[in-house]
Amino acid sequence: MFFILLALLVVFLGTSIWAIFDAAFRPPEAFVAIGDSKALWMTLIAVFTLALGVVGFILALVYLFSIRPKLNDWSGDRLAKAPPVASRRPWVYFVLWMLAGASYAMVIGGAFSIGIFFIPIAVIATIFLVRKPSSRRGIPGIFAGLALPLFYVAYLNRRGPGMICTMTHSTFGIGQSCTQEWSPWPWFIAGLVLLGAGVAVFIVALRSSKGPRCSKCAESLSPGARFCAHCGTSSHEFTGVL
Repeated sequence: MFFILLALLVVFLGTSIWAIFDAAFRPPEAFVAIGDSKALWMTLIAVFTLALGVVGFILALVYLFSIRPKLNDWSGDRLAKAPPVASRRPWVYFVLWMLAGASYAMVIGGAFSIGIFFIPIAVIATIFLVRKPSSRRGIPGIFAGLALPLFYVAYLNRRGPGMICTMTHSTFGIGQSCTQEWSPWPWFIAGLVLLGAGVAVFIVALRSSKGPRCSKCAESLSPGARFCAHCGTSSHEFTGVL
């Protein structure tokens, strides 16, 4: 088990370091061309990797599978090609990110038991989501997903706190099984806080992003914009005027 945890640590840190070094050797102009910031991505990945571990790993995957391909399309003055049309159903992505967050929570909480079985699910789900441009709008769902295992723990300890005994039936007759249970309320409240925080951040971000959008990549456009900073589409292209 020690070697499994060591391998996980190497994979998580290695992915974050790869993302940071890749961003470091990219020209700042490439990030500006797609509407992002080089310094911001490097800082977010480094800080969250050191502070929260798994969150930094998720951000590194977002960079490597969503931002990096767009940077590769930058030819020096504009993007070589526009990204595909993004979905405008952010709640769907919120739920998918929530399930991914629940998987990461199981990886952390069950590292010495069933947690390792959730690693492929969490990583594959993250890679699938970050390859879709509009999926980033649902990233707050990760925090809501972290609440699901807490609700499950609260349910398992619903009769606590204290020693809880139940009657059992077997071939040897009727017996009694006793287990020590915790209070469910700290787990339930912590879950509510995470769920509420994820939903609140998602709603605020969703409302702030309302407005005109590019017809090619669905990114928000400032009023009177002449081109999309995300994909380089000019105004006459997304208005349909030649």
